[in-house]
Amino acid sequence: MDAERRTNTDYLKSIKEVVAGGVSSSMRATAVPVPLVVRRAHGCSIRDVEDSELVDFNMGYGPHLFGYADPDVAEAVADQFTQGHMTGLPHALDAEAGGLVAELVPGVEQIRFANSGTEAVASVLRLARTVTGRSLVVTFEGHYHGWSETVLRAGKTTLQIAGTRPTDVVPGAPGMIPEALAHTAQLPWNDTDAVREFFARNGDRTAAVILEPVLANAGVIPPAPGFLELLRDLTSACGALLVFDEVITGFRVARGGAQERYGVEPDLTVLSKVMGGGFPVAAFGGRKEAMRLLATNEAHHAGVYAGNHAALRAVVAMLTKIRARPGLYDELEAIGADAEAALREVFAAEKRPVHISRVGTLMCVALLRKPPERHGTLRDLADAVDFSRHRRFQTLAQREGVYFHPNALEPWFLSTAHTGEVLDKAAGALHRALTELG
Repeated sequence: MDAERRTNTDYLKSIKEVVAGGVSSSMRATAVPVPLVVRRAHGCSIRDVEDSELVDFNMGYGPHLFGYADPDVAEAVADQFTQGHMTGLPHALDAEAGGLVAELVPGVEQIRFANSGTEAVASVLRLARTVTGRSLVVTFEGHYHGWSETVLRAGKTTLQIAGTRPTDVVPGAPGMIPEALAHTAQLPWNDTDAVREFFARNGDRTAAVILEPVLANAGVIPPAPGFLELLRDLTSACGALLVFDEVITGFRVARGGAQERYGVEPDLTVLSKVMGGGFPVAAFGGRKEAMRLLATNEAHHAGVYAGNHAALRAVVAMLTKIRARPGLYDELEAIGADAEAALREVFAAEKRPVHISRVGTLMCVALLRKPPERHGTLRDLADAVDFSRHRRFQTLAQREGVYFHPNALEPWFLSTAHTGEVLDKAAGALHRALTELG
């Protein structure tokens, strides 16, 4: 078949011949109900192999704060490749990248770099257990902390398993060691009574509480007023460590992440996504006392490619650009507000019940069957969402030239490239998709 005339379906079939399932992450397996194979991406648009252009609200699952192919980051990394991108030895970039993170993020004085959020979370929890001498880690329902063995829970999938409760810890994948989650507890998000009761019984056994300070992976549900402060007080009182997984919120919802936006400082922080502008890099860190055992090599963290020079050059380029734009987050807040207003207008025009929740440029948009009974409760939101209809809406929107993840609870991401003109174009396409949905 002539390469010029091959379709997305043709290309995807070829990919599946050599890549199992056509994707290299199980998280992406259901991301394209209508086949979509990218040829290039720039700004906030992707162009597929059929030469169709789509406005993208997935943005690589969140790292592209300045849009795809940002020249400031791309040119810096390209230059680093000409100078040597990985030696496994200390480099001046270590101090530069680490210093920028420490300058911008309130709760960080020292860090370690890793290759992915999953790696960083696994390492930070091992560190917390080493520091405290305890093993129990508290998580919250719907929060995602990567796919490592001791923390991968069913998450959003749990909400669809009959008979489960918010406190049930369900393994997140086939083949997991049955006892892998034996030292993990789970609580409902924003439930202060459940948290107080748990710590009254188990505080002295708890090594760490880990959470997304904004529940970004399932509905973009912000913390209830006082909830983060309560976690801070309870962990401090019992000697446990408070860990913010800011893989998504870091450098996105504020310059210093959610901890700056909400004014609560954790003991340890995990960062990725925006920090590297789309390059595979992550970090975890905290105050020097929290990192002391790593500094003295009494705790363990490893990775051949961790802190490679190309990735750290990306970090330096991204964070230098963020630091140099003092009005950046006001600009991003305005973009988020414009997008939210446009979307509410589109759904109102078609009299469609919708859940729209936004924190800065992080947003959830989900078609509903009914209004949620309680605000800020993940299970009530999931019960109200019309998952099948939302998925159909996504396929229609994709055909109209807009891409977002078909899972209704997955977040949408905005960037500086989502200008008013782009948002108007996307709103028109979404309106046509809603009309066709019937």
